[in-house]
Amino acid sequence: MAATYGAMFWLIMAGHMSLAIASTAVIAVRTGSASLGALVMNINQLHEESLYVRDHGRFLAQAAQRTIPTGGAAVPEQIKEIVLDRVTYRYPDRDAPALDRVSLTVPMGSVTAVVGENGSGKSTLMKVLSGMLLPQDGTLRWGDADISRLDRSQVFERVSLLTQDFQRWPVTAAMNIRLGRPDQAATPQDLQSSIEYAGAGTVVAKLPDGLRSLLARMFRGAVELSGGEWQKVGLARTHWRSSTSQADSVLIVDEPTSALDPEAEIEAFNRIRRLAAPNRAVVLVTHRMSGVRHADRIYVLNRGQLAEQGTHDELIAAQGRYSAMFTAQAAQYAPNASIPNPASSTVADRA
Repeated sequence: MAATYGAMFWLIMAGHMSLAIASTAVIAVRTGSASLGALVMNINQLHEESLYVRDHGRFLAQAAQRTIPTGGAAVPEQIKEIVLDRVTYRYPDRDAPALDRVSLTVPMGSVTAVVGENGSGKSTLMKVLSGMLLPQDGTLRWGDADISRLDRSQVFERVSLLTQDFQRWPVTAAMNIRLGRPDQAATPQDLQSSIEYAGAGTVVAKLPDGLRSLLARMFRGAVELSGGEWQKVGLARTHWRSSTSQADSVLIVDEPTSALDPEAEIEAFNRIRRLAAPNRAVVLVTHRMSGVRHADRIYVLNRGQLAEQGTHDELIAAQGRYSAMFTAQAAQYAPNASIPNPASSTVADRA
């Protein structure tokens, strides 16, 4: 641009260009410069957007590889147990596996507990057990059938899941319970057994329109429940889903009592354990050690590996990681008691 203006100045001084033409040339140069700058900016923006398009293409390719397949063999109507045999799973962005050669058995009619510190692999184990993730190594069998060959939609029909952060839908109280099995027709009388089982009768009784009350403050006249009340609604939803299934199934409960008071927590654990039936297995994941002591089998995870397994009495007698975790929680209620560290080297070596 400096050279252009310099040449124009020389032409004017030499008499080869009039001022009128020079003024027109200046306007043309400035207009062309602005257009050229806009062109460069647009090309730069197009390049940046193309990078997102390439990332989107890679995402679609990976999603196609990881998507849950449709079709497959039918899930057997009756299964005696669900077996994980040396299962390994590693997330793409991590070097260490979330699960490392974990083996456990969940018999029908039993209450199986899985405990461990944060990051020990409990949530990943539940995702594998429910069929949302497939083992990268090892096998997961429903009865004698490998889950990789089964129709995954049928597997999901056999799984009930209650987590600490379950979805709280902005619909009526009745629909929040019915969503456990939305294709199953239900009247308020049909839902009553699930409400009573979850101890949610007092919650429903205080609602202005009972089960027809909207549970979201975004609507006029609606109400909002507390965390503990929502967990009772969630337990009622889980009971409705599991009680309407006649085939063998598994109920996975992950930290179900975090917002309940101590008395309601004890009662909730008792209700959850009673959900075990000849055609239903209960898998309980929790940090509350008092809630797992009556489980038929307890598995202790540590950094993705199975550290210990056994009954409560067997694990306490072993004086390993489970014993240290249980004692650490119990010591909080004892005056002037020293609290052991479950992650200490002594406990880890002993485990």
